[in-house]
Amino acid sequence: MLSKNINYFKSKPVNVPKITILLDHGYHPDHLTAELNKIYPQILTKIKFELSEKPSKKHKGERGQSGFVPVKAR
Repeated sequence: MLSKNINYFKSKPVNVPKITILLDHGYHPDHLTAELNKIYPQILTKIKFELSEKPSKKHKGERGQSGFVPVKAR
C-alpha cells in the first residue's frame, strides 16, 4: 500500500507532523522500516509506526467480550 502511494510521501513536506500508522502485534515495525527504506530512504522523516494496544483479558471480561476483539482506532 505504501509503495503504491510513494509519490504522496515524497511530496509531503517535512515540517508537517508525521503520519502515525497503527499496527497489530502480528506486524514487525523493524521489518517494515527496512523494506520501506529500500523504496524511499527518507520516508521515516514523514511517517512513524506504533503498535496498537492489545486489550487485556480482564478488560475484555469487564465488557462481556471474549476471543478476538477489534481495537478502536484513534
